[in-house]
Amino acid sequence: MKIFDILHSASANLWHNKSRTILTVIAIMIGAMTIALTVGVNSGVNDYVSKQVANVGDKGLVMIIPSSSAGSNDKIQKYDPNRGNANEQESITPSKMKRLKEMSELKNVQGVQDTSIDYIQSSNSAKYVFQASSPIGINVDLKAGRQAAKKGQQNEVVLAGDYVKALGFKSAKQAIGQKVKIAVSSKATNRQSIIDAKVVGVRNVSIVQGNQSIISQSLADQVSEHNLAGLPQKMQQNYVGATALIKNPTDDNIAKVKNNLKKKGYQAQTFQDQIGQLRQVVNAITGVLILFGAIALLAASFGVINTLYMSVRDRTREIGLMKALGLGRGKVFSIFSCESILIGLIGSILGIIVAILVGSGLNSAASNSFLKGLPGFTLIKFTFPSICMIIILIMFIAFLAGTLPARRASKLDPITALRYE
Repeated sequence: MKIFDILHSASANLWHNKSRTILTVIAIMIGAMTIALTVGVNSGVNDYVSKQVANVGDKGLVMIIPSSSAGSNDKIQKYDPNRGNANEQESITPSKMKRLKEMSELKNVQGVQDTSIDYIQSSNSAKYVFQASSPIGINVDLKAGRQAAKKGQQNEVVLAGDYVKALGFKSAKQAIGQKVKIAVSSKATNRQSIIDAKVVGVRNVSIVQGNQSIISQSLADQVSEHNLAGLPQKMQQNYVGATALIKNPTDDNIAKVKNNLKKKGYQAQTFQDQIGQLRQVVNAITGVLILFGAIALLAASFGVINTLYMSVRDRTREIGLMKALGLGRGKVFSIFSCESILIGLIGSILGIIVAILVGSGLNSAASNSFLKGLPGFTLIKFTFPSICMIIILIMFIAFLAGTLPARRASKLDPITALRYE
């Protein structure tokens, strides 16, 4: 008997008792659907997070801040003349910046200025409190327009989506090219100045950096200059942090650089670190849901065992006749094993089809409700490798479940089987 004959015999025998087989397939289908949906949620969320991180900055981009300003030093510390007093430890002085730039594993080290904006206003709107960051190492996901200039003398703004209607613009597209006023004040004298800027982009909401607006580097420099006006020269030269690119940013190198910076009194964080906890939460939640799917599959595997045991009992005389005609134990084992694998294959395919249909409905409902502000976020995403993995896994589980009844069938004595009533 060839493999094709074994498959043909197994598929024909599978439907001797249709009700029993259908119930077993339904049990496997429920388990497969649960696992496919939860794996789809995991893929959808992590894919969106990865896209956001890729949009925001390079993998090797690292934000460096003094450890004392990170709130990690609550204990009394010995005075170190190289680190300076408490105020100096909370900022990056020119000498510290020089030492950072001398680190061989870093490149493009740039200071981050403290930019504090009072408000933003268009020609026909009220004044709104406004927060923005410089564009160094950042490329946000845009709804319209382009990124703010990182070089040059242009005063440009990439608005967060919420400001479009507030500033009196009909749409993101209509806001591009419009003039706005940025008000900034000196920390020393409280004197307020107005800077004109042009809207060059509107960003989509992101789970990384939230919905913060971005201003061009030239505008950031002017805002910082006005903020620092009147302060002592020594304070004007300090930075609140720094950004840098890690050379050859492998996971090992990133960890090594962070450790070196920690020894020098800094805390370093990549964008991957900022979303690390989010990934852990998503993986934990989907892991629990997958566990429920696994429990459903475990219950379904007992259904496979029961179905095949009943099949062996119903076909005892048939098995005895096949063995009396010369069919070996291995072939009998193969026929019943194929039946269990086919049950797993049919159940898993049906489960995935139902999961895709349910997932499409949930994605549509989510994009029109709680994910409305997150364009590009597909809640449940099915990938070909994950679908294949689920089908193969369930077929393997079904095979294991069918091993015992298949083994029993293969060991039947043909004479005893033929006498079975």
